[in-house]
Amino acid sequence: MPEIVPYPTPHPIHPSSWVPSTALLTPGSAPLTMSDGIGLADCWRIIRRYRRLIVTLLSVALLLTGVVVFLSERNFTASAIVLIEPEPPQVLDIRELISESGSTDDHDYYKTQYDLLKSRDLAAGVIRELNLESTELLGSTGSAGFVAKIWAIFARFFNSTQELAAAPETDGVRSSAIDAYLGRLTIEPLIGTRLVKVSFSAPDPRLAARIANAHVRHFVQQGIQLRSESRRAAVEFLENQLVQIRQRVQQSEAALNTYRHQKGIVAFDVEDTNKISQGRMEDLTRALTEAETKRINAESQMQQVKNGDYDSLPQVIANPAITVLKPQVRNLQAEYANLSTAFKPKYPKLAELKAQLKESTRSLNNEMKQVAKAILRDYSAAADQERELRTEISAEKERDLAQNDASVQDATLAREVETNRELYKNVLLRMQQIQIGEQAPVTNISVVDRAAPPLRPSTPKKKRDLLISGLLALVCGIALAFILDHLDNRLKTSEEVEQYLRLPNLAVAPDFAMLHRATTSQQRFDGVRKFLLGSERATGTSPTAHEPGRGDVYRSIRTALMFSRAGAPPQKMLITSAIEGEGKTWTAVHAATAFAQTGAKTLLIDADLRRAQCHEALGADNSAGLSEVLVGQLEPGNSVRYIEDRNLFLLSAGSCVPNPAELLTSNKMLEVIRFFSEQYQYILIDSAPLMYASDTVGIATMADGVVLVAGSATPKQSVRRAAERLALAGANVLGVVLNRVDIHHPDHREYTRYYFTYEGDRRGTVAPGP
Repeated sequence: MPEIVPYPTPHPIHPSSWVPSTALLTPGSAPLTMSDGIGLADCWRIIRRYRRLIVTLLSVALLLTGVVVFLSERNFTASAIVLIEPEPPQVLDIRELISESGSTDDHDYYKTQYDLLKSRDLAAGVIRELNLESTELLGSTGSAGFVAKIWAIFARFFNSTQELAAAPETDGVRSSAIDAYLGRLTIEPLIGTRLVKVSFSAPDPRLAARIANAHVRHFVQQGIQLRSESRRAAVEFLENQLVQIRQRVQQSEAALNTYRHQKGIVAFDVEDTNKISQGRMEDLTRALTEAETKRINAESQMQQVKNGDYDSLPQVIANPAITVLKPQVRNLQAEYANLSTAFKPKYPKLAELKAQLKESTRSLNNEMKQVAKAILRDYSAAADQERELRTEISAEKERDLAQNDASVQDATLAREVETNRELYKNVLLRMQQIQIGEQAPVTNISVVDRAAPPLRPSTPKKKRDLLISGLLALVCGIALAFILDHLDNRLKTSEEVEQYLRLPNLAVAPDFAMLHRATTSQQRFDGVRKFLLGSERATGTSPTAHEPGRGDVYRSIRTALMFSRAGAPPQKMLITSAIEGEGKTWTAVHAATAFAQTGAKTLLIDADLRRAQCHEALGADNSAGLSEVLVGQLEPGNSVRYIEDRNLFLLSAGSCVPNPAELLTSNKMLEVIRFFSEQYQYILIDSAPLMYASDTVGIATMADGVVLVAGSATPKQSVRRAAERLALAGANVLGVVLNRVDIHHPDHREYTRYYFTYEGDRRGTVAPGP
């Protein structure tokens, strides 16, 4: 196997506005996306690109809406306005029995009224009164519009299984007629007021007004009827309750009398008895307090007696005998003490004093003992009195509690009797008031404005329907355009190429097949083809060298390549693509022709040994070529053919070989390129697609630069992966050629306008743009 030798290439030099591809396309790097987001210009571009889709949707929507609107039945809507008060006028000072006590903030009441306005019974009453069931309004569709007829047939087809069972009736009116009636009825509360608009739609304006007024009238009558029925039911209920309440009054009175008889309670002395009991309890409490005071004082004096402290006792102080004896004993004791110091105990006077002292002391002690006994008796009496009083108070409490229980039970029975009597009186009064109020039929509903025949139809609203349909279609079309643009992963413009791949876009080449199909004039097509290709035929018809403007697309590629780096332009250039079918061979042939037109000696090498096409594009022979040179069967100098009408030299692919990758990446291939580099000023190499052949990357390392051809239908991810492979191999990617674009597309309007205007001027006329 031939050895693969990478060709050393100089470091690529790009314009200042471009970042080297090797710095951007590295393994693991994030996908290259538009980081600036979407702006107004991008939105306008998307809308222009899908303008036909948007216009089509808009036209179809307007057409269908117009057909429906102009074929629809005209309807007139008559409206009556009613006032619904929370409560009816009060004839008597009573409240109504039905739920009308809610305030204006109570929305439940008004929601109930709105539902009553749409009730089936109310609709059935109006239909029956005006005999609408037999009319075409709610019956057949004889006079209905075309659309209504179609819809009725469609509805009957899908509801055929349901019509097998008999439809239920309301007051003798068919359910389908009620449904049709309610479908034409509209109940609209006026926000912030108590007014309600009742509207009905019909083909006849006078009939619509009659039905609306009849519906309001029936609603008022329904309210009066409901209130009358509730009053009659209330009277019947109250009559039954009066009988029961009368029995309860009699039973409660009998129970009260029986209890009072058993307890001996008189109705008028209950309060006096309570006052007497309360006074007696107060007297006993007061006496108990006094007894406790006496007992405490007596107990204190007893404690003094036990301690021998007689002198401080009030009884001792107040006793006259003790008052006399105590000074006498003290005097005798003093006299005896004086004599005992001067005389002996047997002295008569001293003995007499001793006898007197003894007698006085005995008398004093006896008096003291009498006082102590009196104190003891007082204490015993006070304690006994306190105990008796406490016993009496306990007995009085028990009597009072028993009396209270009897009073409570008596009061309970009395209140029950009074309550039953009051209830009986109120129910009787209420029943009489309701009977009187029933004779005055008042209502809380008033008709503010009666319905009048409308002058203009309410439906269909042609301008509004067309405007809404157009706006919806326009919004849907624009949304669909953005969705399709988001799902479209192709490279469509040069701006997308530069933003997504971060590589310069060398040129935008048109799709000639599409241009041929889209052009209605063959002469116009030939003029544009001459202008863009610079030749009448792709297979080698001799061009006219002096024609102005020919080959501008590929001359722009030539110019971009010649100025792709500083110093000298690249000599050896590889032209390849990511996948097949992107027009790389076409680009290589015409780019080589553009270089040859400068007078420079240019060689085109067909290095696609699998599917060689350069010789077919130039009408040359392919009996021997690059494959014979690489295997050594032919010398490089003898393998080149000269294409006279293009001033171009061609090295065709030659015969098919089983191992093209080994041959194209061998040292022999490098030697062949070096040999031709000395002979030719420019060498353009057409190779196999990058994603299908590994040899293309090897050839890219031998060239001074690579031109990547991307078709407008190629997924941009494939192009990016191809550029990444070239960057990883160290190849110098000079730029991208966006090929096979539709120049009639809005994204390329400037190309179309320029090309056709230029060709028309060259012919002496201005050709109209596509």
